[in-house]
Amino acid sequence: MHAPLRYGILGGTFDPPHIGHLALAQEAYARLGLDRVWFIPTGTPPHKAGRPISSGADRRAMVELAIAGDERFALSTIELKRPGPSYTVETLHTLRAQWCGADNAGGNNDGEVWIGFLVGWDMLASLPEWHDPSGVLAALDGLIAAHRPGFTADDAELDRLEAQLPGLRKRLTLLPAPQLDLAATSLRERVAAGLPIRYLAPDAVCAYIEEHRLYRGEG
Repeated sequence: MHAPLRYGILGGTFDPPHIGHLALAQEAYARLGLDRVWFIPTGTPPHKAGRPISSGADRRAMVELAIAGDERFALSTIELKRPGPSYTVETLHTLRAQWCGADNAGGNNDGEVWIGFLVGWDMLASLPEWHDPSGVLAALDGLIAAHRPGFTADDAELDRLEAQLPGLRKRLTLLPAPQLDLAATSLRERVAAGLPIRYLAPDAVCAYIEEHRLYRGEG
């Protein structure tokens, strides 16, 4: 009987992926003893309706470039391939079926996978507003919340979340992570303003943005 594989999931639009994403994935991998962190670009993010985002093909290519050569990380295109809004609860059910189902027969983990979902503290605070948040919790083995600049994980806030979503605390792990106050929005704004983003995103991602002239029309 082998121990279950331990997978972390990091979702987002990744428009573009940057060093904050990579640092968070690395920290979770190291501190939680994960076997792999899966980057999952969102297809159609319901919480960003009306905001233009780069094509799924561009965002997939940038994630591939960002994690290339790092065996700790992998890409899943499950949400890019699914039509309609990208709901986390649906993604989790599909991934668990894939990772724990017949496809894993004869593997080294007896068809068992521990699944942890990575979020920033700001996203954790909004969890009750997600589509079927109780279903999200039920589909997870661990909810991993990373500290973010400007957001504090205090007991009062955790009590509020537990009251709205019973069982949250027993699945929750607060992850101390490098405090990089960096957002994809700021990178897009810098590109639009003609400012460099080298050292804020992997060189290969910067080169892709330049080659494909992404974000040039944003103010």
